[in-house]
Amino acid sequence: MKFSQLLLLAFLFAISINSTNGQIKVANNKRDLQTIDNQPFFWLADTNWEMFHRLNRDEIRLLIQTRKSQGFNILQAVALAEFNGIREANRYGDYPLVNEDPANLSITPGKDTLSDYEYDYWDHVDFAIEEAAKHEMYIGLLPTWGDKVTPSWGDGPVIFDSLNAKTYGSILAKRYAAQKNIIWILGGDRPAIYERMTNGINQAFNQVAIWRAMADGIETVLGKEAFITYHPSGGSYRSSHYVHQEPWLDMNAFQSGHGSRESEPWKWVLEDLALTPTKPTLDMEPCYEDHPVNPWDGKWTKQRGYFTAYDVRARVYRGIFAGACGVTYGHHQIWQFVNPDLYPTINLGDTLIG
Repeated sequence: MKFSQLLLLAFLFAISINSTNGQIKVANNKRDLQTIDNQPFFWLADTNWEMFHRLNRDEIRLLIQTRKSQGFNILQAVALAEFNGIREANRYGDYPLVNEDPANLSITPGKDTLSDYEYDYWDHVDFAIEEAAKHEMYIGLLPTWGDKVTPSWGDGPVIFDSLNAKTYGSILAKRYAAQKNIIWILGGDRPAIYERMTNGINQAFNQVAIWRAMADGIETVLGKEAFITYHPSGGSYRSSHYVHQEPWLDMNAFQSGHGSRESEPWKWVLEDLALTPTKPTLDMEPCYEDHPVNPWDGKWTKQRGYFTAYDVRARVYRGIFAGACGVTYGHHQIWQFVNPDLYPTINLGDTLIG
């Protein structure tokens, strides 16, 4: 092979790396996704909500290498995690915030992994993002789980308002401005508009302004090129119901979820794609493999069972064939990183499936 041919191959290889590790965007047809260099991009994500909070560096490396080998291209994880993510330290004993203030990240000088003082919570988030970039994978980064925004829904604590949400969004955007493998995901399993019964009184809540402020903080730093979507809660809630018209929202999403073995993702895809303006959409949380089917109503039995690989595939294909731009897979033991020695297992059913 001639030297000029080797140079050409090296150049093409470099282009291929950049194209898979650069910011994604909406395709010209407004229904699909593509890379910055206009190559088709199929969203195939894995659900790793507690990755920053519950895994150490070696476990993160193993997770990324494994999912890369299996063909995934996005890992979805939460900076301020759901399960006591603010008040319970990560695996290295570090917390994300000072005085539970999202405008004040708990940061120390340096990031030496051998120094307990230098290597802080956000250095660990950096590590995961940079490790994913090495393997040409994206991080679907949720700045926060929704219980830090939505009153009367989850453990919280509620720490966000419109002012500090914008500040927090801009802080994270500045920190990761050079990382081209980040996809921004707001919402965190909560609707932006909802009603909840509190002390026997039905209350209406509207958090659109807070999510808008967080998106504004991101875009103030990164511009409209920042790809932002929204992860809603399951059931009837969809991002298109309450933030579709928001100019920061690049892609809709829904959660067909874990409440029933049967669902209608094709119907929700078609309804989303019929809206104006047209935006891509996908099922960001189908049923998790090995998750108990609806364990929350107090009536779960082994006969109701667990979601199987067939259930997952049926849910996935029915959404994609209707026109979804991709899908997020989830395994019930992986999203929470089951480790009974360290954390109580969530939604156990009657069997700890390893």
